[in-house]
Amino acid sequence: MPNSRRLDARPMLPLPLMIARRICIVLQTVILILSGFGGPYAALASDELSLPSRVGAVRMSIASHERIPIASILAHPDRYQMRDLRITGTVIAIQTETIPNRMICGVAHERTMLTLEDESGHIEVIDRGACGKNVGALKAPILKAGQQVNLLVRIMIPANTGTPGLPVEITIRYIELVRE
Repeated sequence: MPNSRRLDARPMLPLPLMIARRICIVLQTVILILSGFGGPYAALASDELSLPSRVGAVRMSIASHERIPIASILAHPDRYQMRDLRITGTVIAIQTETIPNRMICGVAHERTMLTLEDESGHIEVIDRGACGKNVGALKAPILKAGQQVNLLVRIMIPANTGTPGLPVEITIRYIELVRE
C-alpha cells in the first residue's frame, strides 16, 4: 500500500524533534511545580510581616489581599460580597460550639465564633471547623483573647438583601498571627 494516507493531515515530526518537544514540556512542568504556583504575583507582596505561608501544596499570601477596616465592611457589606478580604485586629472573644447535625456537612463538627476588633470597630467572624474553608494549619479554637491576627475572610450576604440590617456572614479562610 504505497499510496495509503494517514488519517490526520499533519506532517510527521522527526523522532529527535518529538523527543526534544516532550523534554521541553516536562521541564516547564517541573519549573512550574518547583515555583509553588506563586507566579510573579507572589513576589509582589511587599508586606514584610505577612510573608507567604506554605500549607501543603497551597501557598497563601495574606499580604497580597487588601486590608479592609472593619467599619468599612459593616458600612458597605454589599461592596465586598463574595470577596476574600484581609482583616487585621485583636481577638476579643472566642466561642466554640459543637454542631451535632450531620446534615450540614456529613459529620459533627466544631464551629467557632471570633469577635475581632481593630481601630475602627469590631465584628464577628466564623470558623466552620471541619466543614469550613480554612486551609491554614492555625485554627480558630486554639486562639486566645488578646492575640493579634491577620484573617483572610469571605463575605457572604443572605439572598434577600432588600431588608436593611440583615446579618453579614464572614467566614474564615486563613488565619495568621501578627508577628511583632
